[in-house]
Amino acid sequence: MNFIIQEGESITCMVDLLDKCDVTCQAEIWSMFTAILKKSIRNLQICTEVSLVEQVLHRIDKADSMIADLLVDMLGVLASYSVTVRELKLYFSKLQGDKGKWAIALPPIAKWPYQNGFTFHTWLRMDPVNNINVDKDKPYLYCFRTSKGLGYSAHFVGGCLVVTSIKSKGKGFQHCVKFDFKPQKWYMVTIVHIYNRWKNSELRCYVNGELASYGEITWFVNTSDTFDKCFLGSSETADANRVFCGQMTAVYLFCEALNAAQIFAIYQLGLGYKGTFKFKGESDLFLADHHKLLLYDGKLSNVIAFTYNPRATDAQLCLESSPKDNPSIFVHSPHALMLQDVKAVITHSIQSAMHSIGGVQVLFPLFAQLDYMQYSVDQPDTTVCSILLAFIMELLKNSIAMQEQMLSCKGFLVIGYSLEKSSKAHISRAVLELCLAFAKYLSNLHNGVPLLKQLCDHILLNPAIWIHTPAKVQLILYTYLSTEFVGTANIYNAIRRVGTVLLAMHTLKYYYWVVNPQDRSGIVPKGLDGPRPNQKEILSLRAFLLMFVKQLVMKDHGVKEDELQGILNYLLTIHEDDNLMDVLQLLVALMSEHPSSMIPAFDQKNGLR
Repeated sequence: MNFIIQEGESITCMVDLLDKCDVTCQAEIWSMFTAILKKSIRNLQICTEVSLVEQVLHRIDKADSMIADLLVDMLGVLASYSVTVRELKLYFSKLQGDKGKWAIALPPIAKWPYQNGFTFHTWLRMDPVNNINVDKDKPYLYCFRTSKGLGYSAHFVGGCLVVTSIKSKGKGFQHCVKFDFKPQKWYMVTIVHIYNRWKNSELRCYVNGELASYGEITWFVNTSDTFDKCFLGSSETADANRVFCGQMTAVYLFCEALNAAQIFAIYQLGLGYKGTFKFKGESDLFLADHHKLLLYDGKLSNVIAFTYNPRATDAQLCLESSPKDNPSIFVHSPHALMLQDVKAVITHSIQSAMHSIGGVQVLFPLFAQLDYMQYSVDQPDTTVCSILLAFIMELLKNSIAMQEQMLSCKGFLVIGYSLEKSSKAHISRAVLELCLAFAKYLSNLHNGVPLLKQLCDHILLNPAIWIHTPAKVQLILYTYLSTEFVGTANIYNAIRRVGTVLLAMHTLKYYYWVVNPQDRSGIVPKGLDGPRPNQKEILSLRAFLLMFVKQLVMKDHGVKEDELQGILNYLLTIHEDDNLMDVLQLLVALMSEHPSSMIPAFDQKNGLR
């Protein structure tokens, strides 16, 4: 029981008494006391109860250098058992740089992970204060070294990145990444160290998810020393010309050499990602299934040695955020300190801001105001529609939540109705090209079919929107419908085939008539309240519409009964020759080119009667 501390108050008395002792006496007592602490958890607990860490930290900056080293060893023992946030803040305050030195100081790392290699990963943007000393400055991306100067670092020289491994004093290897890093531009930098026991180890540097440089170098530093000179954005000396000036997003160290596929998948998450690759639903971005598998199969999450990000901060304390189950590589507490002039910057995306005010539907009322006069010129601005659509489609491209919201509130139905009611001067070629581009984008998304269906039904296949637009715009639309549209598998699967054929025949009957059908056929035509294409243009547009119908009805296993019925109904209800001939020619062409499916269906409908 001699080594068990009985009274906590006696510890405080000892600390006060040692202030009055000479250095030799202090050294002997602190050495012995540290050994006693290691004997029992009870000793560590009683020291925690009397806040010994705090008492020592208040004295450490005034202590003799030899005594300070002994106190640091003892603090390591205490911190490995327990350390409060208050104590940790005080601890890091003692690491605060002065005289213009700044960086993020990491706590000591017990043993560097090397057997499976390691990977350093972050997004960065350099933003030098001035360009005068660009060639002289050597801003450090990271520095992980022992007190003897051995270890790993990466720094910039001009626009190039130099990765260094110092294996013994004054000896080591360097690898220059020949990539021109421009100021004020974001780059994803991933530096992979691959360890090979029986052959040369490798270094690979990826920029924006792609391999930028490769080399065979023996980078492994064989040392049992603690890596206690660890900084992000600075060298261990923190000289003014060796500090990083700019921004970094979340920083990761993986205790494994990541492969190219994993790195490219991480790149898809963008520079705002700060998670630990645990939850598939954490990202609002669209990710391919094979990328999701690589990101969330548990492998990446399990090999995070440490990660720091701007959101996980408390004053100047930078909280280490790796999964709790992952083994720690640090000597004691893993949290880092943001030194002078380092601050966490939090930005908010337009998507998150839009969510806060109600989502994408808050933009819909603006389409009802397209015909409102502009204050300066007293007339509508016909570019507003294309600007609004471009904005909405950009929002949708970058957010799964926005797409789900657009789908649930039938957004394209609302927009389509507003476009029907507004002046057709707003429906320009730019608007059409936006709609077609978005249709192509949705067709390439594995979950884009429901929204694509809405876009087709309420905008692309809505003749009331297009009939009064310039003939060239209509020609582009119906050319696309009769060629690429049906040929794209996802688009074809998104539309209701029978319904679309019936809609096309309805469009021919009521909107794209050659001769007004009201007198002979008794059909009240639509599309009379604005300029229409001339007769020649109408015939051309009808030809593309009928080509569209032909491709639809002959897709898969031939014509369906309701599709043929729709064509026959048209022929039976229209009596003007000019409105009949091209549809009749279509029917004859279908029967002659595809008799096996058309003739039985025609007979079944009593077509000759």
